[in-house]
Amino acid sequence: MTDTPLVSVVMPSLNQAQFIEQSIRSVLEQSYENTELIVVDGLSTDGTIELLVSLQKEFSGRLQWVSQKDTGPAQALNHAISLAKGEIIGWLNSDDLYLPSAIMRAVDHFDVNEQHQMVYGFGQHIGPSGQSLGEYPTKPPSSPMDTFLEGSFICQPTVFMRAKALQQVGVLDETIATAFDFDLWVRFFKRFPRQIGLIRRMQACSRLHAACLTKRQRKQVALDGVRVITKHLGPAPEHWFWTHVDEMCENHPFTAETLPLTKQLENFLIEIRPMVEAERFKQFIETLKQDYRFGLSNPQLFATVQPDGWVSKKVHVKYKWDGIPATNVILVCNANWPVEGKMRLKILTPSGAIQRSVVDCPSEFALSFDVPQEQTSGSMMWTVETDQGFVPSKHDNNSDDSRKLSFRVTGLRLQNPATPTAKPPPPPNQ
Repeated sequence: MTDTPLVSVVMPSLNQAQFIEQSIRSVLEQSYENTELIVVDGLSTDGTIELLVSLQKEFSGRLQWVSQKDTGPAQALNHAISLAKGEIIGWLNSDDLYLPSAIMRAVDHFDVNEQHQMVYGFGQHIGPSGQSLGEYPTKPPSSPMDTFLEGSFICQPTVFMRAKALQQVGVLDETIATAFDFDLWVRFFKRFPRQIGLIRRMQACSRLHAACLTKRQRKQVALDGVRVITKHLGPAPEHWFWTHVDEMCENHPFTAETLPLTKQLENFLIEIRPMVEAERFKQFIETLKQDYRFGLSNPQLFATVQPDGWVSKKVHVKYKWDGIPATNVILVCNANWPVEGKMRLKILTPSGAIQRSVVDCPSEFALSFDVPQEQTSGSMMWTVETDQGFVPSKHDNNSDDSRKLSFRVTGLRLQNPATPTAKPPPPPNQ
């Protein structure tokens, strides 16, 4: 490697005009100047092209770009890599940022550690306006391969690779829609064991926002993660399955998804079934049959209860409508405490107002939430909180349930004479 090797940074782009100029400047305004940036755009229509034209004039000879139809970011990246002339390859998405001196630190690392073929550093998540959302859960390259079973511990924009090593490992897998970076890291670790380095400095920012791949395609992220693990390491741990199921429930019905929650689950099961052993898949089905959340949900309503219907401290009640709204949302509950007491509830309304209520325990009770009638479409959420409850294992020697339970939701319905409602599901067996 020469004293000042050329570093080629590749950047896929599609309609990221809001962020791409800041991303480009974070590359080309680094202290290390022997850097070229190659942007492959997927026919953006939001003003990205105009920005690229302007920035190419400002950074003459250091920024090249092309805008053409592609099948996704993996194909765009592979095309950018094919154009790269550098001895070192970096990869920055068009909404992410390098931190100052990140490239210099990578070059210095390779200069000192000639045996290393890839290096990564610490990264942090940021929001749309650049606010910090916390550090990426990075782990050292000495971690066993099985660590990848839990997911990627490498923050993608912090990675730099020797170009010759990338040629040996192979390009990004364009058949993987979202986890092609995860797949590449596993291949690097398999091809170059003990030849991966870590820069123990904050190197880059990975931006999370509504339009980014990680947020937009949650089901695909889960499926692709399982696919990568199955391909390289064997059966994926169950948390990949249950994490997505929990996300589906947590986000319903406030997504662009129009299908009922049960249909979303059915589609997910169909897609993941070929990647799961038959016996484990059967166990998933049996557990899901007992999952109270799917019986409680409907396309408009949801309460964020636990899988057995119980609430520990807090529950969100969500309502989304298109047309004439219901007059009220009714939450039916059972505070089946083993000892008598009183439970104080705090209800945060969509307007920000706080309402309070006290109920006797054990008892059944219902909460009614008023829905404003001015809007013909919209969404609302009420949050019911309490710091009181009981721990089953402290009252029953046969129980190993150490959760602090407040109350169980036994019904969720709309109150509107013009809108028929389904009967609430029966509570699950204890």
